[in-house]
Amino acid sequence: MHIKLYHIFIKKISLILALLFCFNYSFSQDVTVDFEGKISNDNVNLSEAIVQVIQNGKVLTSFKTDKDGSYNVYLPLGGDYIISVTKKDYVKKYFSISTTGIPADKAKNKFPIIEANVDLFKYYEGVDYSLFNQPVNKYFYNSKKDNIDYDKYYLNDMIAAMKEIKKAERDAIRLALQKNKAQQLEAQKLANQKAETDKLAEEKKMLEERLAFENEMLKKLELESKKIASAKANTKKNEIKNDIKLNILVADATVSKKIIEKKINDLLLKYKPGVTEEKIEGDGIIIIKRVVVRDQEAWVYEKKIFNWGGISYFRDKQPITASTFEQETSKGL
Repeated sequence: MHIKLYHIFIKKISLILALLFCFNYSFSQDVTVDFEGKISNDNVNLSEAIVQVIQNGKVLTSFKTDKDGSYNVYLPLGGDYIISVTKKDYVKKYFSISTTGIPADKAKNKFPIIEANVDLFKYYEGVDYSLFNQPVNKYFYNSKKDNIDYDKYYLNDMIAAMKEIKKAERDAIRLALQKNKAQQLEAQKLANQKAETDKLAEEKKMLEERLAFENEMLKKLELESKKIASAKANTKKNEIKNDIKLNILVADATVSKKIIEKKINDLLLKYKPGVTEEKIEGDGIIIIKRVVVRDQEAWVYEKKIFNWGGISYFRDKQPITASTFEQETSKGL
């Protein structure tokens, strides 16, 4: 067990020594410049953001932030580094750190931990993020303070420029919302138009089917009527005259007038003033007959209800609308 631990210890020491030699570090190997901070977006910590330490274009280490967005970086002295922060759907940011120029006598002392928080911008299409092609901050050794410092004037300029980007983002968000709303309204409009077109097409189809069925039933009724009329022709000639009163053209206007007057007189004798309703049931049809008598005038209204669902309205054998039927016959019922 002790031998195994010894080998692990030797491997760790070898790895540390190899890393320090890669950095060409000539000062104390125990001293590093330590950075820590949190990666966030508008005060919301971002977990699993990728933090990379880069030197001379090569990635020295890469890791992800923990659940509260925290990170820690330990940089050897005598080098120039880039700390890059990325996350999907966010804009990449980085800052530079130089640990060069530190006198040998100063390099033996541990520098205070530097807090460097990074606020990532969420990416919005149409916003110019080229500002972040340069570091957002620059850290270096300040001999006057004998500490790691940053370029305050440079940072202030970057903060001012980032405010303009934030403004551009708000404009982009507003335009995106307006565009999305317009697209939703257009989609709803198209959906409504399609629904209306489909409804009209369905209604047209149903109407055509209904008319075709009604015409077929009318043909059957006409054929049946002809058969009945032919069977009763020899015995009920007078009844046939009454049935065809106003449905034929009478060459002699005087005779036609007399027929009409006789029909009215017959109705006046049979029906009292007002509206009289009768119900006649036949084969496949029900007829609601309403006789209207007013001021020595009489009219015969019929509402024919077919067993297949069709309804037709007539006044003295002439087709009329349902509303006309109800308006002219409802009074007095």
